[in-house]
Amino acid sequence: MKVFFAAALGMLGVLTAIPVQANPDVISREYKLMLDASRFQYQNEQRDVLDLMQTARPAIEEAIDRDVIGTATLDHDRQVRFFDTADSCALDQLGYSFRERIEDGDSEVTLKFRSPDRYIADFEDLSSSTHGAQSKLEADVGATGDIPFKVVYSHSTKAPNTRKLNRMDDIHAHFPGFEDDYGLDDDLALSVVGALTVTERVYRNVDIDLGQHDAEISITLWYAGAPSGDQAPAVAEISFKYEDPSADYTRKVVNRARQAFDALRGLSDWVKPDGQTKTRFVYQYDRTFCQP
Repeated sequence: MKVFFAAALGMLGVLTAIPVQANPDVISREYKLMLDASRFQYQNEQRDVLDLMQTARPAIEEAIDRDVIGTATLDHDRQVRFFDTADSCALDQLGYSFRERIEDGDSEVTLKFRSPDRYIADFEDLSSSTHGAQSKLEADVGATGDIPFKVVYSHSTKAPNTRKLNRMDDIHAHFPGFEDDYGLDDDLALSVVGALTVTERVYRNVDIDLGQHDAEISITLWYAGAPSGDQAPAVAEISFKYEDPSADYTRKVVNRARQAFDALRGLSDWVKPDGQTKTRFVYQYDRTFCQP
């Protein structure tokens, strides 16, 4: 008996010494659908957005038997650029993107990693030494013509920026964990992907009542360069997002979100199931950018 008890204690010591990895907390869930960009024109943009919402609102409300509240208004008008290494696209090859947004003269950078595995996404070190930086692990839900519900996990950190972005050191200065993990040369040149500056216009201020949480709807329109006249956006997207810092979502919330997403997928006059995503649009704008 004493031998057995000692052995059991020894085994317990081994078990308690093994580190336990908790489930990564997905604090944000965003549902995204690509739209038919030809349905929008810059000069009639707000009217077109309201037309979309006039169709989307009753579809969502009927699906979840709860209210959609608010009126879509322009919330962001900003410039967006992606940076990577010309001829090799080292960041894209690693599963990363590095984006700058400029609004009212202020620059904000975001380093993002995507993976279909939430553990892999969470393990990437996106810690930032920049004051005011914010990180999150998010589930990005999308759909294609063949796959009605597709989840990819994104781990990202955004940070205020005052640097001129042209070297890998500009990423390392904000994200030292990324530097430690991948050891890319500080002097490696960064270029604007495709030499493209996107004008991003985002309409918000409409919420879906999911119960425990409200989900905010966004209609995002991306124009190549500065838009004018009857120019159509290059990319259009509708999305909605809800967040919980403790990732304590209820069954009713996630089911209503799925039902709202399915209702939006049913808007066949607006939704383009196999439309190009925003990031892929940027990287394919100039197909030679990543080629040696």
